Amino acid sequence: MPRPLLKAFFAALCLLCVTPALGRWGQGIEHTGTYVWTSEAVEGLSALEVVDGGVAFHAIGDRGWYLRGEFARTGGGISGVVLTDLLPILGIDDLPVAARRVGDLADAEGLAMAPGGPMWISFERWTRVVRYDGPRDGGRLVQPHPSFEDYADNRQLEALALHPDGTLYAFAEAPLDAGFAVYRLQDDLWEIAGHIPQRNRYAIVGADFDAQGRLFLLERRHFLGLMWQSRISGLDIARPDQVTTLWTSRMGRFDNLEGIAAWQDGPTTRLIAMSDNNGVKPGRTQFLEFEVNGP
Repeated sequence: MPRPLLKAFFAALCLLCVTPALGRWGQGIEHTGTYVWTSEAVEGLSALEVVDGGVAFHAIGDRGWYLRGEFARTGGGISGVVLTDLLPILGIDDLPVAARRVGDLADAEGLAMAPGGPMWISFERWTRVVRYDGPRDGGRLVQPHPSFEDYADNRQLEALALHPDGTLYAFAEAPLDAGFAVYRLQDDLWEIAGHIPQRNRYAIVGADFDAQGRLFLLERRHFLGLMWQSRISGLDIARPDQVTTLWTSRMGRFDNLEGIAAWQDGPTTRLIAMSDNNGVKPGRTQFLEFEVNGP
């Protein structure tokens, strides 16, 4: 076969290999902007939910605080943040988890909220998921899965995501032997519904479903704890072993991205990723916006 035809053949073959991988992800996602919020009152944000058509948000921090805020927008992009509520997260005894730092009961990492209904928060260190009727209420412990005890300290439940059908999923920062466990809550009991393969030493730190039921994962890795690299991947929760990389940052380009939320802008799915400033002053929090291209 002549060399030009050979090159064309392999190019077409590669295209055939790549296109099915994108599948329902269209042309991937596009980073459309970054807003940096500086606040002396807020630090260590770890999980995010975006509501009201991208105008309002809920977030939690790993110091044991819940907050609600609103985004000011100019030309469609975030141009400001207004904090409207800052509340202590309560424990199952109705007392603030931040009041008991022994054992770090306050390390809230994952957040999922049902429209007009309850919310769930996952905690590391003392690994647990707690259900709340609202942010001002005390919580109810969800019975832990036996494997919750298998994770190393500070590598436990990092992300929660609520499917449009109302099913709650949880993900740990570290994989088990078979990969990252997909914990699914059925009848108030956790079951492992599959495993997500670990790829290139990335850890799962955030997750959210869009209105179509597509799961977006926020992942990270770091170099000596000094520089962070983030990645957003997509998957069908029914086939968790098939993962598509949608976006990867340059090493050190952004801070420690930990929270991700999907929201609908008409027919378009948009994402916001949020950084954890790890308590470094001044308290800088980055909000990265993305548009999901295609269906």
